[in-house]
Amino acid sequence: MDYTLTGKLTDFITPAPFVFQADHFGVPRVDAESWTVTIDGLVRRKLELSLQDLASLPQREVTAFHECAGNPIHPDIPQRRVANIKWAGVPIAAILDLTGAHEDAQYLISRGVDHGMWQHARHPAYEKDLPISKACDPSVLLAVAMNDMPLPVEHGGPVRLVVPGYYGTNSTKWLRSVSLSASRSTSAFTTTYYTDRETVANSTRETPVWEAAPNSVIVAPANGQPVHDALVDIWGWCWGEYPISRLDISTDGGHSWTAAELGPRQDSSWQRFTLPWRPPTAGEYCVVSRATDERGRTQPDTPRRNRMYKSIIHVQFGHP
Repeated sequence: MDYTLTGKLTDFITPAPFVFQADHFGVPRVDAESWTVTIDGLVRRKLELSLQDLASLPQREVTAFHECAGNPIHPDIPQRRVANIKWAGVPIAAILDLTGAHEDAQYLISRGVDHGMWQHARHPAYEKDLPISKACDPSVLLAVAMNDMPLPVEHGGPVRLVVPGYYGTNSTKWLRSVSLSASRSTSAFTTTYYTDRETVANSTRETPVWEAAPNSVIVAPANGQPVHDALVDIWGWCWGEYPISRLDISTDGGHSWTAAELGPRQDSSWQRFTLPWRPPTAGEYCVVSRATDERGRTQPDTPRRNRMYKSIIHVQFGHP
């Protein structure tokens, strides 16, 4: 479901029924009462935690954007499937305090119970990894709740990994185990899919699809929407691994730019931007949004999953 088409991006917190759903093998059958998550690998003490065990540990709430990385084979096609969610659960860091970690642990590998055929190959489990330094961020959770309700099975319940600031592909659903490892996962979902490849100096450089690049979407006026007012509020959301420090709007297809008013970020949430605009004449306008994060990274106007967002507005002065 692409909210840029359905227009369900109006709330700061996205209602659960409007949060996109994406999976490779379908939604598995789960039994919350018997569910456990195993923590093993390069730990000093292996744990197997039930939902009751998780409920007894320190809890944390984190508001974070949740963005689909898009097609795992064609990363140059923007998807703009995004939501903003209030998650709750147990920080991974608190669990690792209980297990301890060996000094040579460099990665956290997460596995779901979902498995099956995908891209003409059989996969024993959906498996991802992330650096241990990111896993120990206090915002990274074993999430059991979403928007103040128990985590629905269609969104990975009863337990899923949530990695704020990273693309949703890293937030493994239907979580069955997490393992500490000295090396990266050998799963196809890390070695073949969700790995960006580009040619640099006649060699291929591979980059894991981890950190979410700066991105944005214009909510209103919606793409193709006729506008009848002399003053139009152009607004939308922007997000990324790092806070967005500037959001520019162009109403002439990218030839000239004006800085929009940019709202604050809550935890790892998206940020609202607004620009009052007076169309000079009636006609068709190409409106573009361009986000820049605090590290200076800017949305490109080239084929990328975070390519600048563009919409067409039809200005028709007067009443319809």
